[in-house]
Amino acid sequence: MADGKERPIHENHRARMQERVAHNGMESLAEHEVLEYMLYLAIPRQDTNPLAHRLIDHFGSFCRVMEATPQELMQVKGVGPRSAQLISDIMEFGRYYAVKKRKKQATLDTTANAIEYIKPLFLGLQNEVLYIILMDDSCHPLYDLKAAEGVPNHVSIDTRKLLRDVLRSNASTAILAHNHPTGPALPSATDQLTTLKIMQLLAPAGISILDHIIVAGENACSMADRGRLPDISAHPGILNAASTDF
Repeated sequence: MADGKERPIHENHRARMQERVAHNGMESLAEHEVLEYMLYLAIPRQDTNPLAHRLIDHFGSFCRVMEATPQELMQVKGVGPRSAQLISDIMEFGRYYAVKKRKKQATLDTTANAIEYIKPLFLGLQNEVLYIILMDDSCHPLYDLKAAEGVPNHVSIDTRKLLRDVLRSNASTAILAHNHPTGPALPSATDQLTTLKIMQLLAPAGISILDHIIVAGENACSMADRGRLPDISAHPGILNAASTDF
């Protein structure tokens, strides 16, 4: 039986790779070998090397594979729901670890501190997400509120729910943060308009927006530092709609 002949070969190969990682670390492996090693967890009795190569060929790099959604991963021949979920979960675990690793008593009173605190929230994300970092008067973060998730240049926010969530936090200050999955870490006209609308929305609740941080990969910028944070006093209109598209 073919399976009976091939299985010892695969098992020996896996044992050699596991020994290699144990002695030399994961960094000793090529990108396709790391994927091959990872897929052992989802595919226990097959050679995962060809599938690892197909993933790299399809997405272009190890990082692109890890950042893909389960739906995108399953477009590659041989990737089923279990393998796709494994890869997606590992990326989620990495982001969760990075967020939990942050300093618990951080004070976001400088741009550098704010960027260091915020960047892990967007690790590996390929869709645009908007966060509101709710803080007290001393700029200690109280809660990272995910305000919306959508596509670039269009995010729909339930403003009533947002206000309820903000008021529960007892925050008095906040920093906005969102990512540019495909563009540079630079504020656009849409980003400025979004910022102004949220400032108008939260002002009656006594929440002051101190900055808006934009993250793109390893890069980030501060709208306040660039002089692009809107002046709410120059735009006194207040939003009354139950929801709005930004």
